[in-house]
Amino acid sequence: MRPTLAFLILATVAAAPGLYAQSKKGPPAKDAATPSTALKVPVDVARSFVPSGYMGDGELGNQYARVTPVAGAMCRSGNVPCIKVSYQRGSKGWAGVYWLHPANNWGTSPGRQIEGAEKITFWAAGEKGGEIVEFKAGGILDKPHSDSFEVTLGSVALSKEWKQYEIPLAGQSLKNVVGAFAWVATADANPKGLTFYLDAIRYE
Repeated sequence: MRPTLAFLILATVAAAPGLYAQSKKGPPAKDAATPSTALKVPVDVARSFVPSGYMGDGELGNQYARVTPVAGAMCRSGNVPCIKVSYQRGSKGWAGVYWLHPANNWGTSPGRQIEGAEKITFWAAGEKGGEIVEFKAGGILDKPHSDSFEVTLGSVALSKEWKQYEIPLAGQSLKNVVGAFAWVATADANPKGLTFYLDAIRYE
């Protein structure tokens, strides 16, 4: 039986300390970010988090998965640059990228506390249309500084036209946000690879 996408993500997160080892030592870890790191809505994810959490085929090199800022015709009118995401199949058959705080932090260091957020909003558009992508946030678990929440929009089929999406945060604790946003895609759902665009990823 083929492993589920959720299992693959958890396996990547579990292996991450070895992939992104950090030498920082200190007192025993706490569950929450310190008050000085608290962010108040609206929070621009691209300003406070870094798309450094490459997973699946993304761990094998940027010839498989890449997240880059771009400007041009594909960006929303009057709002440039936007974010270009591309994925081509590698040996693992899936890829994804988390926006992390700090960069390359898979839960070995505290994230950011976000106050007052009720939802995550973002804009997305496919280069050709029909790209199948899952969008989620949180879910880096079983670490000294695990995410305090996990939500997902599930997999969606993107359109060539820009569309705004929303992930509700009702009932979620945002006291420690390590992985503020992520996309995940499989080669099975996108056999020819994919390219899509993101813009204005925000906690509101």
